[in-house]
Amino acid sequence: MDTPSQLQPLTGPQTVVLGTVAALTVAAFSAALWGNTEQSERGFRLLNWLHNRSEVPPAEADL
Repeated sequence: MDTPSQLQPLTGPQTVVLGTVAALTVAAFSAALWGNTEQSERGFRLLNWLHNRSEVPPAEADL
């Protein structure tokens, strides 16, 4: 008998989405911490995007 406290196995699409989010998060952290200035800026913007925050407007020098 299944009890409600047992976790259900992930389906195929759930596994793909979880893997994609994990890969994007690792890539963003890597770029933000160890990339050059441009990659670091993009990494932090991707991390903000992953956390559903509004995108930071570009600096005047980027326009």
